Amino acid sequence: MSLIDNKRKKGTRIASTSVDAAPIVADQVPSNRREEILEYLKLFGYKPDRTILQLHIAGFFNKRQVNARAQEKREATAKRYGGTTFVVVGRTHDPSIIDLLIKPKKKREEASPGYLGYLWKSKDPQKRAPHEVIPLDFTPVHFPYPADWKNMFATKGFMLALHVPASFAKDKNKLSRALFRVGKNADVKKRWDFIEEIRNSGYAQKSDEDPLNILKIRLAKGEISTQEYEGLRQMLAS
Repeated sequence: MSLIDNKRKKGTRIASTSVDAAPIVADQVPSNRREEILEYLKLFGYKPDRTILQLHIAGFFNKRQVNARAQEKREATAKRYGGTTFVVVGRTHDPSIIDLLIKPKKKREEASPGYLGYLWKSKDPQKRAPHEVIPLDFTPVHFPYPADWKNMFATKGFMLALHVPASFAKDKNKLSRALFRVGKNADVKKRWDFIEEIRNSGYAQKSDEDPLNILKIRLAKGEISTQEYEGLRQMLAS
């Protein structure tokens, strides 16, 4: 029986626990925590209207055995961009997030065993961006998750991951190391002042490095025509 099937079987208890715990978490974090989550995700190049956030069961992230062809593709991508683009950004133990997911199209045996689904504004019934629905117990990668929250939710935990912009692939490890330094002794319930510190240190994804933003700037400067812009934009999206 899968984790999801097991949760459905015990759905009443899980839902009750989640509903009871969520207000407690909300009372223990700053009132602007959702804005902090947004600014944190932006360090990785997150775009509310475009970025897809994947959800994986903790301990099962990226465990699928890939064939030789898929492995070669990964290595070629890493070589092209100077690093892989996929990265874990944080975790949650709140099981209510499962009800918000768009289920993966791949058959279960073709996907990573811990992959549950994804959050994407374009597929959300209410057109909400991922950061608008992530539970408030969301904890950045390398930050200790509060033991009292873990006891309240009583789940194994879920990892949230995304693809950083290709231009940031080679630098994402620097950001990860910076988060490790500030996070190992941090209290996630307090204000996330570390975001500005990391941004000012130059470890975050710079918005002007994003290919689409570069195109917009070139269009605004008159360096390319509207027709050229649309053609290049469609090429980036493909």
